[in-house]
Amino acid sequence: MRAGALAVGVFLLVIGIVVFWIGYSDLQQYGGLLGQISQSLSAEVRNKVAQDQFMAVGGGVAAIIGLAVTIYGLAANRKN
Repeated sequence: MRAGALAVGVFLLVIGIVVFWIGYSDLQQYGGLLGQISQSLSAEVRNKVAQDQFMAVGGGVAAIIGLAVTIYGLAANRKN
């Protein structure tokens, strides 16, 4: 069971980092003046920015949870 926690933790950590990086790198396109102008003019761009923000936050949360579960799995394996 403890090895399973370690595997789940590492999986969540990797997936969280990947999702965070995709969302964060896409958000960088809209950070400048041109990005702000395009957001004010296009609802499609605003939706894309909202989706990227959700990916960045969700990926960050998944990575933190994955890190916590990984640490738990490592600590639990050392006790036995």
